[in-house]
Amino acid sequence: MIFSIMNFLTGYCCVTLSGNGQERFLNICVSKRLLIWRLRRKDNHCCFLVSRAGYEELEEIAAKTGCSYRCEYKKGLPFLFTRYRKRKCFVAALLFCMAAMYVMSLFIWQIDTIGCYSHSREELLDYLRENGIKSGMRISRLSCSTLEEKIREDFSDIAWVSCERKGTLLTVSVKETLDTAKAEENQREPCNLIASKNGTIESIIVRSGTANVKKGDKVKPGDVLISGVVELHDDSGQLTETAQVAASGDIYAVTKLKYEDEFPLLYYEKEYTGNEKRQYQLLWGGQLLELPHGKNHYVQYDEQSRQILLHIGPQFYLPCSLIETRVRECEIQKKKYTEKEAVREAEQRISLFLAEYEAKGVEILKNNVKIDCDKNQCIARGTIMIKERFGKVQKLDSTTRRGAKE
Repeated sequence: MIFSIMNFLTGYCCVTLSGNGQERFLNICVSKRLLIWRLRRKDNHCCFLVSRAGYEELEEIAAKTGCSYRCEYKKGLPFLFTRYRKRKCFVAALLFCMAAMYVMSLFIWQIDTIGCYSHSREELLDYLRENGIKSGMRISRLSCSTLEEKIREDFSDIAWVSCERKGTLLTVSVKETLDTAKAEENQREPCNLIASKNGTIESIIVRSGTANVKKGDKVKPGDVLISGVVELHDDSGQLTETAQVAASGDIYAVTKLKYEDEFPLLYYEKEYTGNEKRQYQLLWGGQLLELPHGKNHYVQYDEQSRQILLHIGPQFYLPCSLIETRVRECEIQKKKYTEKEAVREAEQRISLFLAEYEAKGVEILKNNVKIDCDKNQCIARGTIMIKERFGKVQKLDSTTRRGAKE
């Protein structure tokens, strides 16, 4: 790979050699230490690649040996510049593009979020925007460690967060339940594990720190579950000293989820005819630029849009994106759920809601959601008992540390 890049930068030629003294010709090339590679014989000729500097010496060697040679093609950066040396506009455009690429590489153009469940992606992006983290900000103004600390402080139910920048892409990964392996990997400073919401402790296994709760205890937000302050006692039971550690352990608690959903019994169903069109828009700096497309003559139709992020490679995102809109002709029919159909639809919605939590390793213990239907709508409301991994990291403050040292 490196050899190919170096040859492209210095330039090389493909040569076809003919005549009776081909072996002598090649021996002289070797004695002069000319760079020759990919040598192969074709009929009565020899074909090989030679460096640009070596090609200039072939004429003298051919005169000595009585051979003749022909250049099939020339490749590399020097030949490319020679070919376009008179095209000043092309060179100017190339330099402008290189300068534009460099300037764009100094900014964040795309922000991605991973692991959002109770907090939607839009909610987290709005929070970042309010704190000055947005598309178009300078990379030099971004501090990933400071951003991680602020997210942990402002979101009590986020146990772990990681911010990573690669190229012009910023990725914010969050965990809304305590992932002990990740927490231990990223948290080396002394800390406590505290409750982020109300719950009843189901089980607790301590790996480091001091347990402050036991099975069956009811806790509220902010209660310390495993303390990072470890007390050391002598044989008589008196306190001799304290130490700080990064509290860790496996804690499971029973908590409640509030569920509420409603939808009208009257709905519309679409039947597609198979006719469709595609329209495109360019999103640049918050402005939509319409691209040429045919007119839409459908009376009833359905539109589905998706945003295509433009990027060069996996990490260099550009400050623009393409909006593709799929327009499909359809016929809309008005329908109404029966009571049984509405209950079935509500149960399916509840199942999808619970499946999202089960995918995170949450165990569903009891479903207390009730479904009621009237003439116009169906309402599902109630609570769901779950068993989940519990706790979030809280760094020990300076006061606690000084007291422990004393």
